[in-house]
Amino acid sequence: MSSSPDLSWRARLALAAALVITAASLPRLAAVRQLAGGTAVPLAAGVCALVALLAARLPLGFSWGPAGSHRPAPEVARGFAVGAACAAALIWQGNDALLARLWRDDRAASLALLAGVAAWGAAVAATRQRALWRWYGAAAAAALLPEVLLIAVLRPVVPPSAFAAAFVFFLVADATVAFVTEELAFRRALVGSPDSAGIGALALMAVVFGLWHAVQPGYAGAPLGSLLGTALGGFVAGCVYVLSGSLTAAAVYHGLHNAPLKALGGAPIVTGRAGLASGLAFASTAALAIALGWMVWRRGGRESAGLS
Repeated sequence: MSSSPDLSWRARLALAAALVITAASLPRLAAVRQLAGGTAVPLAAGVCALVALLAARLPLGFSWGPAGSHRPAPEVARGFAVGAACAAALIWQGNDALLARLWRDDRAASLALLAGVAAWGAAVAATRQRALWRWYGAAAAAALLPEVLLIAVLRPVVPPSAFAAAFVFFLVADATVAFVTEELAFRRALVGSPDSAGIGALALMAVVFGLWHAVQPGYAGAPLGSLLGTALGGFVAGCVYVLSGSLTAAAVYHGLHNAPLKALGGAPIVTGRAGLASGLAFASTAALAIALGWMVWRRGGRESAGLS
């Protein structure tokens, strides 16, 4: 095992290139779209990061947390409880139809979902979650502020019960899938250990994260907007990871950032306000990136930062 928990800069640049190349090429292969589904690119990102970290004999970081949060011995029952809670959420109030569609149409997502639930269970079993609750709260606030502004402007029309059920489904699905794919690749592998990471590593990761999205065909309609928006979101997620010392906190941010808009689906909205809504969401995310980036910069070499 290396004395440093970080990949070398050469390895990080090679990984960054692999991530962007796979994002640009895999969705354009008909066989991949048919066999793996829409989550093939995130799954490939997780596999690339897994290979890079294991080849360097580095820890995956799933159970990292603030000082004093590590359990001397894993509490296996807590891990199984996480799995049971995820299963219940994925079939709650008709969500079983969404789960069946996911299982049928997106095999890569199904595989990542199973791996993500297992990784979350292992992380909760090995880490005292009480030390992370304030960071989960901070991640929730950072993720939901732009989404609340967006929804307030667009005023989508959707039954509250249907929205709540879909929100829970996509929160669990995205937080678990992202944990073993995008969070592992971009936050853990590219940023490195939260104790040693700084603004430079976060900036590199954010640029690669934005490019990784922008080169995918699904974002071809507005590649520059996708690049800037996802780079800012990735930077915020990276700051949450570095400040909390936990990959689970970053996954919570990721899930809460994606779940509201996915839950709304194609709900009717007020016309003529899309530009204003996007601008407000972008500005609020930029403000969060500046504030959290300043906290990372102020922290310097200290092991963790407070919320003050």
